[in-house]
Amino acid sequence: MAAAVPPQPGVIKKLDEVVVNRIAAGEVIQRPANALKEMLENSLDAKSNQITVTVKAGGLKMLQIADNGTGIRQDDLGIVAERFTTSKLRDFKDLNNISTYGF
Repeated sequence: MAAAVPPQPGVIKKLDEVVVNRIAAGEVIQRPANALKEMLENSLDAKSNQITVTVKAGGLKMLQIADNGTGIRQDDLGIVAERFTTSKLRDFKDLNNISTYGF
């Protein structure tokens, strides 16, 4: 029996402006709880089964998530923090079939 191949992170790419404009998510992080929710969803989407949350001053001084998920590919580190980048969809129609917490 062949060894199971661990899940690999998806390639992160910048969304086309047309896709961005059609999605118009407009999500704004208004308080630490919103940020925590987003980060937990990212951990779950990365196939994590162990998640550690560290909070100081209700999340105002520090909000840290550590998990054992697939992580980010080394090649994607230069683009990962840019706006409207994702590994989960390419076109607007992909939203009809999304199976993750976020995109």
